Amino acid sequence: MVDGPIGDGTRLLPDDPPRPAGEDDGGRDVRPERNDTHGRDQAHGRDAALRGLVQALLIAAVSPALPGIAHLRAGRVRLGGALVFAQALLITGAAAAVGEGQSLFLELSVRPGWLLAVAVGAVVLAGLWTALIVHSYAVLVPDGLSPLWRLAGGTSVSVLCLLVVVPPLTVAHYGYLQRDLVDSLFAEGAAPAARASAPAADAADPWAGTPRLDILLIGGDADVGRPGVRTDSMTLASIDTATGNTLLMSLPRNLQHVPVWSGTKRVPYPPKELLNEVYETGSRHPGVLAGGGRVRNPGAELLKRTVSHILGRPVPYYAMVDMRSFRQIVDAVGGVRVCVAGAVPVPKQQVPSGVLKPGCRKLSGREALWYGRSRTGSSDYSRMSRQKCLMWALARQAGPLTVLRSFQHLTRVFKDSVSTDLPRRLLPPLVGLAAKIRNAEISSLQFVPPAVSTGRPDYAEIRRMAARAVRDSAAGAGSAGGLHLLSNSCT
Repeated sequence: MVDGPIGDGTRLLPDDPPRPAGEDDGGRDVRPERNDTHGRDQAHGRDAALRGLVQALLIAAVSPALPGIAHLRAGRVRLGGALVFAQALLITGAAAAVGEGQSLFLELSVRPGWLLAVAVGAVVLAGLWTALIVHSYAVLVPDGLSPLWRLAGGTSVSVLCLLVVVPPLTVAHYGYLQRDLVDSLFAEGAAPAARASAPAADAADPWAGTPRLDILLIGGDADVGRPGVRTDSMTLASIDTATGNTLLMSLPRNLQHVPVWSGTKRVPYPPKELLNEVYETGSRHPGVLAGGGRVRNPGAELLKRTVSHILGRPVPYYAMVDMRSFRQIVDAVGGVRVCVAGAVPVPKQQVPSGVLKPGCRKLSGREALWYGRSRTGSSDYSRMSRQKCLMWALARQAGPLTVLRSFQHLTRVFKDSVSTDLPRRLLPPLVGLAAKIRNAEISSLQFVPPAVSTGRPDYAEIRRMAARAVRDSAAGAGSAGGLHLLSNSCT
């Protein structure tokens, strides 16, 4: 540049000195413009990957209910279509099962083979659901996730798998417990004396040739500190298999001059010995039974045959529960609601108040036990009435949901404290009969004074009373001939 005048006198100024890079005329820092396109693309890619991760987890979570949705979305049409078709078949089968309703569920619950199949199927279903969740997530999880987000996604899938397998594994566990209960509690086949009255297992109507089913219900007083068994509660449940109407005929524990029956002849028995000691006689001397003592419970078998001889009724089966298990059963189902007609004195070491006051309320297991056991200020005969009311109340109140909540505890109690000679093959038709009984008329007859003298019983008259009661119950005349409807007397 020229520093000096030129022809017109104008003086040229020197060129501006070069400015440092990054400064403009105002002294501001102006650096060369950077190209941020790559950074924006990276941020956009991360956001898309995170959205894809959330979407993959959501679809994987619903895949057990909507199998194939993940594969269809990922473009795997053939596999997705196959999964959708399999789901349609399962839904169709489930709808058919629901149409059968409670009867199918009850029959399933007493067939060991079916229960094993259910348990195995539930375990297989848990494995298939786990594989489906994992694979659904795998086909949808996006690329471009950081290691931390991949770890978070894998952890979430693991939690989903754990949550999904809980219901089928619970079903498998319950199926195993129920199968074990049926196998351990019920006999493989009926005793010879019971075969003639057993229903036809494969018939369309298994009870067609069995108008009535009689089962002896025994309450034993074995408990902590009480060795041996005295059967203080003996009730024959005679069930009309067509209607479910049930007659409960109770024999007092203190009957004397008992005609103990071996099955073919009378067994020598002291006249002053009571009916509630027959069980112990059979247990100590199983050889008195006709045909020998080759039965599961000789004491119960001798008592069953004796009651059959007294009442003139066939008694093919029995079921016995002891006091300890009764208390546990009541507690397991959350108590039993009964109406206490009058104050019932009980030992203070059992119930702190020393009395069960009148009124309708829920009793705990211990209170219910002593409500049914107490004879203080009353009699054996009042106790028999209270026991039948407890049986009726428990049968009415122990619904399916209540039993399900306490299922594990109840199965353990039944295995340890209940015995019966009901055969397994009788259980499917019996559960159908139980559904009828739940909504049928239940009546009661007690062979107690003044109708029956316990010291010198007229056993011929007892048989006639039993025959009349059965006829009245079958005709629906629940209040005739000394019968009492439990729905009236226990509420």
